[in-house]
Amino acid sequence: MSNLSAASLPCASAPDRNKTDFYPTPWEVTRAIANFLFLDGVRVWEPACGEGHMSRELERCGAIVTSTTLHDQGYGQTGVDFLTAEPPAGCEWIITNPPFALAQQFIERAIALGLPSAFLLKSQYWHSSRRLALFERHFPYAVLPLTWRPDFHFGAKGGSPTMECLWTVFHPQPSNVTRYVPLRRPTDTNDLFSNQPTDRPLCI
Repeated sequence: MSNLSAASLPCASAPDRNKTDFYPTPWEVTRAIANFLFLDGVRVWEPACGEGHMSRELERCGAIVTSTTLHDQGYGQTGVDFLTAEPPAGCEWIITNPPFALAQQFIERAIALGLPSAFLLKSQYWHSSRRLALFERHFPYAVLPLTWRPDFHFGAKGGSPTMECLWTVFHPQPSNVTRYVPLRRPTDTNDLFSNQPTDRPLCI
């Protein structure tokens, strides 16, 4: 699911905003993080699954995905509030695009659960002084900017996409160093695990 706030999408005027901040995630955005983490055979929880765009792509990349969502969008287990729910049995990773207004709460919840996690965020997310304390308390394992602008409207609005995004990866093992690795855009649906850094964490 893509929950990046419509307010942050320059082409979305106030009347056009989706009340649940639902904008499906393009497949290449999910493929990029899957290529970096190498999730083949890994049990992943997608707790804001929406219509299942991210979940299905994670499954194509070999992950074993449990999909939940608070609001019913026709996919996954509905009515599940990530901020209070317990992780599925055997869960090894949390990977999602959190509702923008709840991004920090999602991050803190994943950290409290003690699970590795990856969150899709606006590229300016860590530029805010209000989030500096969060960054300093829990240094991310990696900040991974996308080297392209995803089209969350899938061409429906016309024009070129203007939203810039990044993935942020957290790991339970404490660290005071954050890796910064720009991610290449996957070129087709068959380029699994290709064209990414050779020292990627391989499911840290």
